[in-house]
Amino acid sequence: MSTDTSRRRLLVAGLVAGLAIGAAAGAASLTGASSEGPPTPPPVILHVARVLADQGADLELSAGLACPGSERGSCDALSAVVHVLSGGTAGWVDVEGLADGTGFRFVIPGSAVPEDGFSYWMEFAIEGGGDVQFPEGGAASAFRVVTTAGLRAVAWPGAFDLGVVRKSDGIVAQLPYGDGGGQVGRVGGVGDEQPLGPSSYDVAPDGSIRVADWVHRRVLVLSPRGDVRRSVPLPVERPVDLAVGPAGELSVTTLGLGATAFELGPDGNVIGRYRVETGVAERIAVTPGGPHVWVGPAQWAPVRSSPGVALPAEAQSRGLAAGVPGRDGSVALSQDLPGGRVAFVWARPDGSRAGAVVQLPAGAQAGVDYFVRGLPDGGAIAARGLWSEEGEAVALLRFAAGGSLVSAELIAPPTHEMDAAASAVRFRAPDEVLAMYADARGIRIERFEVRDR
Repeated sequence: MSTDTSRRRLLVAGLVAGLAIGAAAGAASLTGASSEGPPTPPPVILHVARVLADQGADLELSAGLACPGSERGSCDALSAVVHVLSGGTAGWVDVEGLADGTGFRFVIPGSAVPEDGFSYWMEFAIEGGGDVQFPEGGAASAFRVVTTAGLRAVAWPGAFDLGVVRKSDGIVAQLPYGDGGGQVGRVGGVGDEQPLGPSSYDVAPDGSIRVADWVHRRVLVLSPRGDVRRSVPLPVERPVDLAVGPAGELSVTTLGLGATAFELGPDGNVIGRYRVETGVAERIAVTPGGPHVWVGPAQWAPVRSSPGVALPAEAQSRGLAAGVPGRDGSVALSQDLPGGRVAFVWARPDGSRAGAVVQLPAGAQAGVDYFVRGLPDGGAIAARGLWSEEGEAVALLRFAAGGSLVSAELIAPPTHEMDAAASAVRFRAPDEVLAMYADARGIRIERFEVRDR
């Protein structure tokens, strides 16, 4: 396994563990630093951005500082502040950070969290002079937080046992390991490092599947029934995440810091190559405005202005969005909340907002956010990782247009063979969820019908 892959996994593991990671080398600006000596990457604010908050309740944020390219895990910050703007404050109000281990903790008072939400941005003072702000545009590109006001509160229905999972409704595809045309490559790890097979897959609008066989520098094109039709070339021999566009075109990104995103035609021809200037790249999505790369929780960055024309670092930072539009332009998202709750928000076909706040059973914690997908009837399907001391699973949820929870079931979590782990679960119209599993012989993609009952 490559050093880049190992480093990225440590960063992503930190995110899952609640560490404040998600900012970017290009998304932080340093002012007042000396121009003498060789250039070094500027300090970076690492932060898990928030999208939703409870109206009138205190909201806790955390952030830290890192130096990309340095062996040190953090930089020296004298102080940190979050600037907050809402209807409950007169102009921007400063919330001072409280030192907490290697980072800072901020508590935004409930009085600054009115029903219509608030905006915020961060600023760190560096020992020896200079400030770092995030997002790079400061007040001009602040994060926007909305509240859960109006979202339906629902409880998990029936019994809950992470050890009891439903069986799949069938196997869509099986690909053995090997170098043949209908096989996928695999590289072995050493020690506690996982072996790696395909790094990602996605589902096209027609139900066909694309599998990123990065070991052989190709993408396998599978029929909706899982038969291998052909392959198209990948521009890099590195683990990638991929997404399929409406006409079979591909968006691809390498993973981790200093990532590169690509736009590819249906036959694999490179249309555009773009450096991801911000964050820890983990996922990519196709949108009507071009590819967006997930560079941190609630942080999707555009990478180009038009096909083949890259966006500079500042424009990527200013364009950060909390929820990336899907292929059809609709937006949906999920976020964990205090008190063992998870919020799901989506757009109905008429453009109105719908959503729900699900109270998880006692002991259950929210894990990987796989996706939320709005349905033609105004409801939504969601998949969310859950874990506790007893184990882990993926919750498949179906919501009605009014936010009521129609069904909730558990499936086995995808295995950790796939490097773009957050893309191991995918949605396929009209009501299927696909999950990738691996064993010593190869990988398989199983399907689960999300029941409306």
